[in-house]
Amino acid sequence: MNIKLDHSTPCHLTSFFSLLMKEGISPNQIVLGIVQLATQTHELDGMMASADCLRLLLVLMPAETCAKGISQYISSLAAEGVTTLMLLDALSLACYVCGQSDEANLVHLTYKRLQADAIISQMLRD
Repeated sequence: MNIKLDHSTPCHLTSFFSLLMKEGISPNQIVLGIVQLATQTHELDGMMASADCLRLLLVLMPAETCAKGISQYISSLAAEGVTTLMLLDALSLACYVCGQSDEANLVHLTYKRLQADAIISQMLRD
């Protein structure tokens, strides 16, 4: 599988997630922060399958413990214009770089599904 960042995703997010994983933070814990950001910003509201996609990702990647500081930091990235899709994109590549291909596949599929859902929702609104 060849995963690369979307043109709108900042490269430093992948480096940040890779560093966190090398320090013992699991991708599952990072996903909790991403879902928290999506919930707080209501960014995915109005998209047909967004809630189901995120719920499924949480079920498939359950976190035994949360990394509260990491979740808070990820949530704060919304103030800098970072979106849920950007974070999922960066996390999928970071998982791939760190050799966690199962997690990379799950996150990447969720990213692609949400990306398609955003396009479909936009077309329906127009």
